[in-house]
Amino acid sequence: MTPARDTVIAELLRAGATYPQVRAALGGGSPNTIAEIRRAENIPVPDRPRPCRTPEESYALYAEPYAGGHARWTGPWAGRMPQICRPGKHGRKESALRVAFRMRHGRDPDGYVRPGCGVPDCVASGHLTDSTMRNQLRSLQR
Repeated sequence: MTPARDTVIAELLRAGATYPQVRAALGGGSPNTIAEIRRAENIPVPDRPRPCRTPEESYALYAEPYAGGHARWTGPWAGRMPQICRPGKHGRKESALRVAFRMRHGRDPDGYVRPGCGVPDCVASGHLTDSTMRNQLRSLQR
């Protein structure tokens, strides 16, 4: 970095620019370099509220439909479970499968939510079953 470029970065940071905004203004740049300049110039990190979506909005954003009415999850995961961060002070996380089930059936699921279509990672709301539904299906099959 050149001293002139460092000065421009510092000015942008003092004006409240985010790292992506600084990089866009400069036509590139390393986030590490920007952070180093922030620390060297003692520029505080501004408090920015994170965008807040409802669980339903998050599901609509991250559930990508594909052939056969199935949907794949393109959002955040916790281990093998697709996750949705609920709005609020503590950012409680919830399974995307539970959200999709609740959207489709209008009630909280009983027990674990699993795809009933046979596709292990399917998150399509119409393909999800809870333990009550699976037990009813088993009793009908007997």
